[in-house]
Formats: sequence, C-alpha cells, structure tokens
Amino acid sequence: MESNGAERSAFQFLSHEQIQKHFAELNIELLKGKHILQSSVHLFSILDRFEEDFVQYYAQLYGLMLEKRTNDSTSYFYLEFPATGKGKLTNPGMYVELEARATIVACILANLYFSNFFSYDKKFQWDDIQYEIEHGEHRHSYQQLFFNDMRSEYSDKEWEGVRKHFSIVVNFFNRIGLVEKEDNDESMQFIILPTIHHFIELYRDEIDNIDDFLQEIKL
Repeated sequence: MESNGAERSAFQFLSHEQIQKHFAELNIELLKGKHILQSSVHLFSILDRFEEDFVQYYAQLYGLMLEKRTNDSTSYFYLEFPATGKGKLTNPGMYVELEARATIVACILANLYFSNFFSYDKKFQWDDIQYEIEHGEHRHSYQQLFFNDMRSEYSDKEWEGVRKHFSIVVNFFNRIGLVEKEDNDESMQFIILPTIHHFIELYRDEIDNIDDFLQEIKL
C-alpha cells in the first residue's frame, strides 16, 4: 500500500493541465523512438519543464532512461532503448530489423552532415547519396556491397534497387526524428538533423570500422 501511494505521489505531475493535453502524443512518440526537438514546441516544453519527473516515470515504469542532449546548438529529448532487451521495453525497429541498413545509411549521412558542418543548410537528396557511393572515401566497399562488384558505371535499374534501400531507412529516420523529409519522394529530399549524433554514437564501432563491417553483411 505504501508503495502504491508513493507511486501515485511520484506521478502526481501527470495531472497537470499542460501535460494532460499532450501526454498521449508525447508518450507514443517517445516509445516509438522519436527524438523530441525544440521545434516540437508543446512536447519539448513539457519535457523541459518536468524533466526530473519524466526521468523517474520512464525509469520506474519501463526501465528506460529519458535523455536530454544538445548537439550543434539544438536540444532534444529521447528514450534510451537497450540493445539487448535489458529494460521492460525494447525498440526492435531501431536495433534489429533495420540494423544493417541503418548503419550503412548512418555512415553515409554522417559523412554528408560533417562535410557540410559549417554550412547552415543541411539539406540533401538522392544525388548526394549516389555521389558518395560513387566517389566517397568508402566507395569501393559501398559498391561491392550494393552491386557485388566495382565498375565504372551501373545501370539505372541497379541504382533504383539501391535507392529503395535508402528510401526505407530515410523514411524510418524521418519517423524517429533524425532527418526531416520533404514531401517530394521522387528526389528523396531531406534535412539531416543534429539528432544524427545520437545514432552515430550508438553505432560508433561499426561506423569507425565501416569497411570491415560492410564485408560482413548482406542486403
């Protein structure tokens, strides 16, 4: 009884009017792996104001850590999901199903992001990805992975298959707040957000040894 009473007291903050208006949306987005940026004004302000309360809430109910970070002058919140199911809830979408694809895309997007680090505009499109595969530092490994050999040029059909791989992951990154995708699916235009730092950290070993990693996987 004392435990239940303490829990009710600890979660009393959920009765706040501002939280009640937006909690359902906030909780769903966080548990889906969404990164909540300052641009999501209402959701971010709730987390920022009641940060300590929410940290306790997610730790106690889900065994997850609510984290706040700032990268490139942009602050954001997210839930840290365990990679091997150590908490009461895992995020298989991020850690299992798209792991190989997402790691490859994360590496390429990271190269694009940091190559334009001092540029205000972090907007990219499929042509930029294709150029990285053709001419980037790890082009030989990329080409061997995506095309099974290295040639001076590839057919439109071959490129379309590669584009589909990237489209799936870019859409996934858009859903969890690592990129902001524009409506034009044909050109695959998107803005890489500072939250990409979080994903890069999760896959630091794979990204730092990308050539070795690419030799071990199949798409």
